[in-house]
Amino acid sequence: MPAPLTILHATDLHLRRHLPGSSGHAVRRSREIPGLLERLGAVIAERRPDLLVLTGDLVDVPHPFLHGDAAAYPEMMAESIDDYRVLRAWLDGLHCPWQVVPGNHDRLDAFAQVFGEDRTVERRLGGFRIVGFEDWEVEANQAQRIGVARERFERVLGDDDPSPQVHLQHYLIRPTVDYRYPLMYREAAQLGSEIEASGRVQAVLSGHWHKGEAPVTVGGTTYSVCPTFCEWPHRYRVVTLHPGTTEVETLALDAGTDRTRRGGAFIGLDQLVIGDDWSRLAEGAAPLLRVATAEERLPVVVAPWHPDRQGWRAAQAMADTIARAARAFAAELDAAYFIVPDDLDPATRARLPAEGAPSAADLFPHARHELGVDLSRSVLAGGGERLAAIAREHGVRPLSTLNQ
Repeated sequence: MPAPLTILHATDLHLRRHLPGSSGHAVRRSREIPGLLERLGAVIAERRPDLLVLTGDLVDVPHPFLHGDAAAYPEMMAESIDDYRVLRAWLDGLHCPWQVVPGNHDRLDAFAQVFGEDRTVERRLGGFRIVGFEDWEVEANQAQRIGVARERFERVLGDDDPSPQVHLQHYLIRPTVDYRYPLMYREAAQLGSEIEASGRVQAVLSGHWHKGEAPVTVGGTTYSVCPTFCEWPHRYRVVTLHPGTTEVETLALDAGTDRTRRGGAFIGLDQLVIGDDWSRLAEGAAPLLRVATAEERLPVVVAPWHPDRQGWRAAQAMADTIARAARAFAAELDAAYFIVPDDLDPATRARLPAEGAPSAADLFPHARHELGVDLSRSVLAGGGERLAAIAREHGVRPLSTLNQ
């Protein structure tokens, strides 16, 4: 009887190091990922899994560059490649076999430059056949398995090799998750039926859905949707495959520990930007940004946002532009919050991302929970009198000017 195969599965890193700023969803700790990976490396060295797999959204590539012409964004292209190199260098230093697939926040040409046009998509390990699928959103942000990936899928389910298979992918087949953003393959039911009818696939490992789902087993196939690594407490899974049975354990880097809390420097957009030009920061912002960096406070942009007038991706692009401008002051913006009107109708509210778009009254509790900010050590500059009053209620000290 073959020995069990152990896979450590992490997903949705949303890393940024060379790219400025962070994910438009503040809860995704893009700038902390390089340090968190070092900690995960220590876990891998201790547990010694047979394989590490990362199932997409490795780098948080900004909009609109994600689907734009590379020639129009040479700086972002170079930074994206450098961020994939950060990840590749970490992987190569692990002394553990690894396999990666991209997700909807990855840019394929930058990914391919670092991981190779001939990157591993299929391997044999411990009597199992590990098969990766590079699928993409095709229409209305929903993925389909087409082209080369579909051909590979049909081949491995129907060829003469009876070895049990493990499939790696970003998107979901099972269980069904109904969310405001499409998480499932367009043909998820069909893919699941074909997998289960083949009798060959012992496990399907996915990411994409940041909350994750409890593993489900259908027709002998275990579907494991791993929670995201980029959000606290930075979860991952250990999947152990025995002949005919699969065990899944969910673990976290920070399980059972208190977060290390830092002060925040909340910066109101009204005083940060010159006019309507997001790429030009007011000179008065420089002292606060420098102090925030020197005192290890998290610089957080706070911007008014009305979703009926500006789309979510446009808001994210605004935050990315401000983050790039902040580098002129040797500062990295850690997060952005887009404050929605208090009277926003419930139907519009229900369509918005759960993270990153609170009301003014909810801003500081969000930051405390999602960023680990110590509000008693935090300051607010700009944002108006009402936000200043709310800040005081939560122990945040408003500054009368950015130079204070």
